[in-house]
Amino acid sequence: MSVCVACVQFEPKLNQYKENIRRMCEMIDRAMTDHPKTQLIVFPELSTTGYECGERFREFAEALDDPHAPGLSEIGAAAKKNGVYVAYGMAERAASEEGVLYNSGVLLNSDGKVAGVYRKAQLFDTEKKWFKPGTEYPVFDTPFGKIGMFICFDAFFPEIARIEALRGADLFVVSTNWEKPYEYDFDMAMSARAMDNVTYLAAANRVGTESTLGFFDHSRILDPLGRPLAAAEGEREQIVYAELDYKIPRELKQSYYTFFQDRQPKTYDEICKYDT
Repeated sequence: MSVCVACVQFEPKLNQYKENIRRMCEMIDRAMTDHPKTQLIVFPELSTTGYECGERFREFAEALDDPHAPGLSEIGAAAKKNGVYVAYGMAERAASEEGVLYNSGVLLNSDGKVAGVYRKAQLFDTEKKWFKPGTEYPVFDTPFGKIGMFICFDAFFPEIARIEALRGADLFVVSTNWEKPYEYDFDMAMSARAMDNVTYLAAANRVGTESTLGFFDHSRILDPLGRPLAAAEGEREQIVYAELDYKIPRELKQSYYTFFQDRQPKTYDEICKYDT
């Protein structure tokens, strides 16, 4: 089995919610025009809103069960028109928790419907003021394999990717808003999470500046050993593509990279004993 993946290096405009949605739909059309075999398109974290929205996150947040939510309905329509899965970051309003917001990654299927949602577990800095941390690490079944998702700062926590890998993830999808001057950290974290688990990884980062932060490029699609198959070049909007062959990680896991066969989980209890 294989999958054709695209990562969109996108510049969300701060607080320009409807304009961001419109431009994301254009980028979906562009990706499918340039590479019609694409099956999954990945956008950055908080693509519909921008990052430093503050109180306005409450205005822009969408509930997953709201049929009139502009982002979900319009991006969903673009996914359906093009017959492609789309993953992107959004501010989610919890339908069953009054006043609660999540920094979420949503996966839309090729019918434009919500196929899954991942809620960022490891919130960074001011995100803690606006969002509640997620507590689950789901893996989503698709026609092109099992998808595990995490968001930006989550990549520093190997436990998240390992849980998703143990649940059978064939591909990690990572939406990020990784800021300057931490380019090296980004590259290392993404490559480490791929190699830790001998799993493909597709990371879409953003570019541009906001109130206090500047963002770099480095969007990339990595092979199961953390090496770039495709990588963005330069701080500008662009799309990178790669075709991933799932036979490769299966073979690697049976040869030198026998991490999963050689695990000793009965000796790992101590990792959960420390609460800092």
